[in-house]
Amino acid sequence: MKTFILNNINKLILLFFTLIALAVATSFTIDESSKKLINDSFKQAIIVFGSAKALNGVISLAQGTELDLPFVTVAIGQILDPINDLVEQFSLVMLASLVSLGIQKILLNFVTNEIFNYILIAFIIIFNIWLFKRFTNDEKIRSIFFRITFILLFLRFSIPMIGYVNEISYNYFVKPQYNIETLNENILKVTDDVSKINQETIKQKQEESSFFDKITEKFDINFYEKKVDDYKNAVDNSSNYMIDLIIVFVFQTILLPIIFLYILYVLLRKIVL
Repeated sequence: MKTFILNNINKLILLFFTLIALAVATSFTIDESSKKLINDSFKQAIIVFGSAKALNGVISLAQGTELDLPFVTVAIGQILDPINDLVEQFSLVMLASLVSLGIQKILLNFVTNEIFNYILIAFIIIFNIWLFKRFTNDEKIRSIFFRITFILLFLRFSIPMIGYVNEISYNYFVKPQYNIETLNENILKVTDDVSKINQETIKQKQEESSFFDKITEKFDINFYEKKVDDYKNAVDNSSNYMIDLIIVFVFQTILLPIIFLYILYVLLRKIVL
């Protein structure tokens, strides 16, 4: 018995590893937790994307607001052009993040499907039999089969692990400096502030006033300066909030999954090849 173990130590390690992997794959505990993590990230991204579109809407309304100075009409919202451009770019990043998370959800559903698990079980059983039982001239097909088995195992566990990697990296390394909830609340506050200024500006333009008041207002540069300052103050830090959110979502939903899968791919190649 001792001689058998010593002579087949590598095969026994592979047997133990594949049986543990099979037990974990059929427990579905990891799958459900991973699905919840990715679904929560997807919902959070939708909320932030909605906030970005709402901010884009109120800024677009502000850009269409005109104030009449003597001999010239000024679109006061023009000062918001840089912010509006950033909002549009931010919306594209959020859309890309949603696409990435959606693809992760599809892949997770694929590798946790019953059919995939049945195929994996069959491959692992044959794999372990083939470890100890050899056939005539089976070297090439055996090598191909073993590689396919490891690829199936790689897919089965790497995709669910993405959710855990994102969650751990966010809570311990990203959240202390880039809190998505807080940043989104700040974006919503900017949206409310710009919306209030829009309503006040529209109301002032619609209110009836005396002929003298209208003439006086036309030449009151302080009135226009105050409006410009109101808009500037409302969007003062919004660019910082959006850039921080871009950093978080690009890292969490695009860069980190690619790095994680690439590292696992390199490890798999070293094992298989």
